[in-house]
Amino acid sequence: MNKRYLKDRDGLNDRLLLFMKKNTGLPFNHIQQIKHGVWLLSTSHDIWVLKEFPSKYKLSVQIAFTKELKEIGFTKTYSFFPKIFNMEDRIYGLLQYIESSDKSSFQYDSDENIETALDTITYFHTATSKFVPSFIEYIPIFKQLSKWEKRLVDYYTCINLHRFNPAYSHLKRLAQYGSWALQQMNEHMSYFEKKPYCIIHGDVASHNFIKNKNGVLYMIDFDLISIAPPHIDILQFCNRILPSLEWNEERLFHFEKLRHLQHVRPFLAALVYPTDIFREWIFYSNVNIEEQSKKWNYIQKLTFKQYKERQAFYERIMKKIEK
Repeated sequence: MNKRYLKDRDGLNDRLLLFMKKNTGLPFNHIQQIKHGVWLLSTSHDIWVLKEFPSKYKLSVQIAFTKELKEIGFTKTYSFFPKIFNMEDRIYGLLQYIESSDKSSFQYDSDENIETALDTITYFHTATSKFVPSFIEYIPIFKQLSKWEKRLVDYYTCINLHRFNPAYSHLKRLAQYGSWALQQMNEHMSYFEKKPYCIIHGDVASHNFIKNKNGVLYMIDFDLISIAPPHIDILQFCNRILPSLEWNEERLFHFEKLRHLQHVRPFLAALVYPTDIFREWIFYSNVNIEEQSKKWNYIQKLTFKQYKERQAFYERIMKKIEK
């Protein structure tokens, strides 16, 4: 009995369709679940996105946040339907559908896409810096160092489970890079808490951008927004694009909006922290054997496809800093 059958038998989709039609006044005639907790709702003329949220509070913050974004002039995102929906003790928000320019998802696979995403992120930071005080009580302050310290501890715990794996020596070496990076970052702790603050996105992965049919890049999914210096988002962005740049720092700092960071010691040190590998190995180590077997090819590829390039990049950055 598969999950799809259980969902169909449970009839949640049908109940959601009827509920939303009744409570919005919109003539919805079709519903399609596109991933866990996310559905497309259609009328004869329009499409909306229905998304489940963990609490009414978190949804209300996002509704207020996106409304403030639009009012301040940041138009490159969706708006929410101005109502929170509660069905069977589950919380739902309804938001505008952004039609993609093509069927493929946005990727960091070209300099043009990277530059466009950087422009959008910078525009976003400029906008959110203007209304940080309005959300200081509702959005957490991001703590980069404490987050990565915990992740490193969790990673060491997890790789000990794989000490008989042929990959163990490489995993241990990556942990050493992480330890070195954290030591350097702690010596410049104030950099990661440096004001002025903005509201950062918190997950600037390529899947959180959509290029619409007019070629405008939109930013979506604000589940991880927090208050921090803008370079916290930029650090994560660099970690996301380095694999597509083959771990080449000259290509990285070729982008105009990143050039000012090429000699900033704490930022460079943070680039040596293998956050993607730590995150994925921790997740891999905490799922059951069946899930591990499904995920093994992915995690092996992540770790070793560009291992030599990654290691050479880390060594060059470390050498530059230690000079």
